[in-house]
Amino acid sequence: MHLHLLTKQTLLHTLRNILLIYILSLLTFSGFSQKTYTISGKVTDPNNYPVKDAVVSMASSPSNYVRTDSNGEYKLTHYYSSPTSLMVNHVSFAQSRTKIDKNLIKSAVNNKIIVNVRMSYKTLEQVVIKGKRVPDTVFGSELTSVADYEFAGDYMVLLSYNKSLRKEAYLQLTSKRNTLVTTFKTPPNPVRLFKDFENRIYLITQTRVYLINVVQSEFRLRPVDLKFFSEFTSKIIDTVNQHFLYSDFNASYPAFHYYSQPFQDSSGKKIHKVENKFMMDLYRAEYKYAPQKQKLWAFRQELRTGIDKEIWIGASNFTQSLYYEPLYAPLFINNDTVLIFDHYSDYLIKLDLDFNKLDSVPINYHKSKQKKYWEQPLLKDKEEKKLYGLFLKDGYYYLRPINLNDGSTLISFKLRYKYVENVKVENGYVYYIYRPFESSQKKFLYREIIETKAS
Repeated sequence: MHLHLLTKQTLLHTLRNILLIYILSLLTFSGFSQKTYTISGKVTDPNNYPVKDAVVSMASSPSNYVRTDSNGEYKLTHYYSSPTSLMVNHVSFAQSRTKIDKNLIKSAVNNKIIVNVRMSYKTLEQVVIKGKRVPDTVFGSELTSVADYEFAGDYMVLLSYNKSLRKEAYLQLTSKRNTLVTTFKTPPNPVRLFKDFENRIYLITQTRVYLINVVQSEFRLRPVDLKFFSEFTSKIIDTVNQHFLYSDFNASYPAFHYYSQPFQDSSGKKIHKVENKFMMDLYRAEYKYAPQKQKLWAFRQELRTGIDKEIWIGASNFTQSLYYEPLYAPLFINNDTVLIFDHYSDYLIKLDLDFNKLDSVPINYHKSKQKKYWEQPLLKDKEEKKLYGLFLKDGYYYLRPINLNDGSTLISFKLRYKYVENVKVENGYVYYIYRPFESSQKKFLYREIIETKAS
């Protein structure tokens, strides 16, 4: 009896101890887990570039969110009570989730946790549309091939040649229905046509520039001042709200500014800076490896001009490298909005007509797998007020209308022929120069209706 009582007391004591340990462990875990932590880190794309304006939140409280800054960095306060996930959302990328559990909480130092996130691009299904109609021949002749063309109202101005531009070239005025109006032999060594911000058309030769006028169906060419043309006419992109819009773009430098300038003023105002930061770092680093003699030359150039010696070396050396690419970040006026496609910040920048920033829309058609197919330039249809990305795959060009609200390019219009040249768009049509493969035909000018709706 006494032994039985002792065993019972021992058992009760043991159970009491187990219960006490269990309660203490719960209290300890509760005290450990139910704390406020600061979670911070950096969000980057697949190429390790920072992702701006990504939305970072916890799955348990999605309404409590922060956005990443221009460096892709974020800081979020979270009260931990049970396992959850850190969610990162961005219109250009697939959602990322990182588990926040007891093991990660244990790694906290002073209640701070570092979580860096590498995003993946969205894999959205592309809709490819093929034209149903045979392309129209806008102009074709068995005597001449088309080298370049510009739209001139209901007519086209063509730069054509017989055997080569150097030997015998012509300006031709045609209708858009394969009717030749007039022909004019060009000055020596023509290169291309150029249309300025006022829709005036020029002929550029190797040594001179001519303004093209058509008077009573006859071409009249007037030489223009080369310095004025190169420093003013060719630099002006467009005009809006009594302002010129232009840039200080230089193909030998990995940064430039866009400016606005009132018609009656000579002072420009910076409205946006475009810079390829990665390329700029490589550009400036070239100075370190330059010979001492070249460094001395660059230093003297800096003293003479005020331009950094590193820039002189970069312009001389790095621009000759296979790794160097001139910047491409075009500006367009669309309705009442200034659009800047900044391919180096990965954003479409929207400004109002007073050049105040309205919005930034993420773009990624120029990155990841699409990059190897993306061609420059972007194409604008002024009449339709649409912009298209141009992509080249297996010899075929694809036009992708850019959604200006979210930056997506989900529809592709495939041109009928392979290896076409000089693609342009106008009034719902795509124009291009083409000669059938292995054909003796001269190069003709064709057009197709752009179809963007699947049947």
